[in-house]
Amino acid sequence: MLASVLAPTIARADDGPDLCANRPGLGTPPCTLPAGGIMVELAAVGWERSTSPGRRDDSLVHGDALFRAGLGRATEIEIGLGGWTHSFSQAGAISDAASGLGDATFAVRHGFGSETGAKFAVQAYVAVPVGRPPGGAGDWGAGVLLPIALPLPAGFTLIATPEIAAAVNASGRGRHLAWGAVAGLEHALTRAVSLSAELSAFRDEDPEGVATESRLALAAAWQVSPSLQIDIEVDIGLTPSAPDHALLLGFAHRF
Repeated sequence: MLASVLAPTIARADDGPDLCANRPGLGTPPCTLPAGGIMVELAAVGWERSTSPGRRDDSLVHGDALFRAGLGRATEIEIGLGGWTHSFSQAGAISDAASGLGDATFAVRHGFGSETGAKFAVQAYVAVPVGRPPGGAGDWGAGVLLPIALPLPAGFTLIATPEIAAAVNASGRGRHLAWGAVAGLEHALTRAVSLSAELSAFRDEDPEGVATESRLALAAAWQVSPSLQIDIEVDIGLTPSAPDHALLLGFAHRF
């Protein structure tokens, strides 16, 4: 499983620590939860559409969940549970539909850097095939992320995250090399509302066909309280292998 890693939109509701949510976007911030900190992030709904001459494919995901726990000053563990995926394809008069639960993901992240300066982290993950198509990949996968955050003038933050993975083959058996990176800018409009814009590019060397997927992602987050964030994200595909459009709605709650 290779996710495009997008710059997180982090808003401040007070002068306390950042909420440090992975959402919105598809990616990973370099921050980590403090020891004993618990966070639950849920994608209430995620929709994607891809079109080609004579064909349209839609995918709808409900309940994609991520559970995070801080273990030390700069280390956390994550457990992701893929939501229920429903896919629908239409090609002329022929249609096809399928539904299935997503896979589970286990990850460890360790952060480096200062509270006010540049930050970076290392995260390793493994995806376990507990689901079934179209939600499940069919085999195990693994990867490593290197999130980086660099403060810029005027309250902007630059985030770049290279990633390399052993991604599951489209056939559902075996793995192949996949790699890429994301660069984005995030800016807080107020202490509670912030926006982000990101570009991603990932090379997928699947035996059934090598492809490069690139997206433009725009996201907004509203930190309702010091512990609760509501967010929205819109993606636009920039290459044929990427979905034409995507819309994601969700929230993050820190305990």
